[in-house]
Amino acid sequence: MRFSTDSLTRLGFALGVSLMIGLPGAALAQENTCRWANDNECDEARYQGTGACDNGTDANDCRAEAAAWQRLMDAVPSAVRASLGTDSCRWANDRECDDINFGGTGACSPGTDASDCRALAIGGDESCRWAHDNECDEPGIGTGVCTSGTDTSDCAAAAFLRNRSNNCETAFNDICEEPGSGRGSCRAYTDTADCVGRDRPVTGRDHYFGHDDRVQVDVTQMPWRAVGLLTLEDGSCTATLIAPRLIATAAHCMQGENGAMAKVVSFRAGARGDTEQGRAGVISSVVAPDYSDQSAPPNGGNGDDWAILTLDRDLGTEIGFVRPYVFDKTDLSAIRAGTFMVSQAGYSWDTGGYLSGHMDCRILTAYRDGSMIHTCDTTRGDSGSPILHQINGEWRLIAVDSQFFDAQPPFPQMSSSHLAVDTRAFADALRRAGALN
Repeated sequence: MRFSTDSLTRLGFALGVSLMIGLPGAALAQENTCRWANDNECDEARYQGTGACDNGTDANDCRAEAAAWQRLMDAVPSAVRASLGTDSCRWANDRECDDINFGGTGACSPGTDASDCRALAIGGDESCRWAHDNECDEPGIGTGVCTSGTDTSDCAAAAFLRNRSNNCETAFNDICEEPGSGRGSCRAYTDTADCVGRDRPVTGRDHYFGHDDRVQVDVTQMPWRAVGLLTLEDGSCTATLIAPRLIATAAHCMQGENGAMAKVVSFRAGARGDTEQGRAGVISSVVAPDYSDQSAPPNGGNGDDWAILTLDRDLGTEIGFVRPYVFDKTDLSAIRAGTFMVSQAGYSWDTGGYLSGHMDCRILTAYRDGSMIHTCDTTRGDSGSPILHQINGEWRLIAVDSQFFDAQPPFPQMSSSHLAVDTRAFADALRRAGALN
């Protein structure tokens, strides 16, 4: 899912991170070769600048920030400082601690991600510029614009989820199977819902309305076998077979660098780990012509986050597909009455190659711009995932998941709500493609 407008400033800041290898023993800014150098604003991500410049290219503007960073490193006790080591990992200076000795992800060898792990090594602090704003901004559990362990107060409620996932093959079976529990068949920290419970902070970045209700779904059965992992050159989304060789997903999934169309690597229907029910390539796409990565106010034009992709073979004939359906007046009345139930499934960031879903969630509001607010437990990676409804015993596609949106009634206490784009917004395109009759 993408983020709403109120998070775009911080999201852009987070996405501007440049990876760098070097020693953390002294201030690192050295050159002024960035196009934004000498504009009186630090643009190097390693010093929590805007991220618009590569590390080491905005020296003059980052002098104060570099000195502050050096003071933080100098304050680390010498024994801890020795254990932190260097910044020689390929993932160093990306704001996320990857040294498992300090509670990191384990992506770096011990002693090679010093700067990113500094705060966690001393128990955390409030050194991030975004600290004390009532929103968790640390990687993995928040917006990601702060370095791990530097937004302690705002992230306190979600800290127990740090570096945890549900990407074990047997996640969501209500049996903890991490090492030392059950069969011990899951790697450490990969069976979160079963091992630490399903209650979640209502203000967390992964928005489960206070409780994670997801389950793993059977990808050998319809309609879930028609849902697939859409792998792109720089990430992944979820998509659904809606015709013999058509899939539906979100427009923002197709946005590459500098406004170019993203390259699709593959579509794997019914993907589960290293297996799938079927695989195909993508040969063409139709993306909402008015799509913008800027969110509008409710009912103000958020219905353009859709895309229809054409596959290189009739995979839907082999696997099966989910026919789209457009709301009629009766459906809209049921939505207003709070009785229109749906189900959703997608390849969430924390489940990896395993399809998880939320059964029997609800549509709260259907706006006239073709967007809607729902209560399904969706998160990053679920972009483009299907919102389904049963009509006369047949599962039908009614929407594709879009973004985290500003909190809406009746859940104003949440840090955001969940917005999807329903088929009213792209009914004409579906008809032209022969997918709606």
